[in-house]
Amino acid sequence: MQITLHNQSTLDVMLQHTGSLESIFDVAVVNDLSITDDLVPGQSLEIPTDVVKDSDILNYYTAKQVQPATAINIEFDYTEKLEGISIWAINNDFKVS
Repeated sequence: MQITLHNQSTLDVMLQHTGSLESIFDVAVVNDLSITDDLVPGQSLEIPTDVVKDSDILNYYTAKQVQPATAINIEFDYTEKLEGISIWAINNDFKVS
């Protein structure tokens, strides 16, 4: 059983604890998750003992204490009109006379 960290995705957990993404679907099924589900910090995931592991990557992550956390939960309002000279288009938003 592995505990997730803040902003970790299922992919991050798989890399950190197995060094491989090959068995991600097996882990998702065992945990009744989709591979794209957001994980909650502290959430436990069951990683079966028979999953495929890449010992080179796993040993590197362990030795360097790499704990990937690539899940980002930022909400962006795409309806908001951006402003500024780097956004404006000449003769559309920015008039030249």
